[in-house]
Amino acid sequence: MAGDASKPISELAHETLFVPLDHPLGRQINVRGGGGKTTLAKAIAQKKTLSFIELDAIQWLPNWEERDRADFGDKTSQAIQDADGAWVVDGNYSGYIGDLVVTEADMIVWLNLPWRVMFWRVVKRSIVRAWDKRKICGDNTESWRKLFSRDSLWWWYIANRKRLISRGTRFLPLISVGIPVIEITTTRELDRFYEIHNLDR
Repeated sequence: MAGDASKPISELAHETLFVPLDHPLGRQINVRGGGGKTTLAKAIAQKKTLSFIELDAIQWLPNWEERDRADFGDKTSQAIQDADGAWVVDGNYSGYIGDLVVTEADMIVWLNLPWRVMFWRVVKRSIVRAWDKRKICGDNTESWRKLFSRDSLWWWYIANRKRLISRGTRFLPLISVGIPVIEITTTRELDRFYEIHNLDR
């Protein structure tokens, strides 16, 4: 393991191999963070012909029932194994499965946008999903009832604001030494990343 989870992000940054936006992409990539990570992960997978593994789809059973944590870890491990060294894992979940994904990855793409940007993107996306009833997180759909309840994703973002802002302190120490991390901190950088790597939204 790299680093110490008790250290602030400013210190952890000195132990993490941050690389520029134009760094070549790997073949075993974990896209983390929020504010567009699933769209980004799918774009990378399509461009590089990699298997797309969505942790939300593994974690959530029908009717928004959460999978048992041990089973979640087993299913995630199996999905990575089945991808045969060519995959993009979309998701965080270090609190559930620890370093299972980050220690297998040869690159981390961290979408570390400001909380306010992530929050408003979640609100807009939730409204669209409640309207068009597209399937998300496996076979689940957003509903207007869920949207306006404390079970909604936007409410979770409010309740976990501090945790979301500081999540780097939890996952950066889990990354193996020498694994490159591309940190994207603004929407402008995100747009630039798409341009540099010729990704389609």
